Amino acid sequence: MNATIVNPIIVKPIGKAPQTANDKVAVVRDTDPIPNQGEFIISLKRWQSEKSALLPLAQSGRLGVYLLPEDNPEHLVIEVNLLKRIAYEFTVFKYGQGYSDAYLLRKRFGFTGALRAFGDIWRDQMFYLARVGFTEFVIKSGKSVEDALAGFNDFSVLYQDSVDQAQPLFRRRLDPSQPNNTHGGAHD
Repeated sequence: MNATIVNPIIVKPIGKAPQTANDKVAVVRDTDPIPNQGEFIISLKRWQSEKSALLPLAQSGRLGVYLLPEDNPEHLVIEVNLLKRIAYEFTVFKYGQGYSDAYLLRKRFGFTGALRAFGDIWRDQMFYLARVGFTEFVIKSGKSVEDALAGFNDFSVLYQDSVDQAQPLFRRRLDPSQPNNTHGGAHD
């Protein structure tokens, strides 16, 4: 890890290796003022209520929107080509709605920008978050970024199709040109 990184995040573009970077995106809560400079994310609720005033900031790439577990990502379907970043706040480790929402944003709605996971994020989630299309990971305070990086390598074979692998293993096994093709026995 780069020793000069003050607020580290993990960035992992789809299909590429993860790396650490300095986090330059602020989370602006509903009662906070909108910053005059820099990149930031606001809640879906605030986006919906102040969209007309904030639209130029989204168009410039400075503003992104974050979802909470109770939010419906379908409320962003019109903005998927406008927003540079959509984030999901995992308020508690056990909530899985963010995984489904990320998959919908990528596969059904066609979102191609940065998809950020923040909140209660740690190593056990890295592999699965990347599979559904998350590309930025803000690790929970007190958790090790180096340990979280290792979480991307917890599994070596992808069985199901997802955002990061279009074909399930059984189809790849039939096609020798597919990556991760295995022709072994029943215990692959």
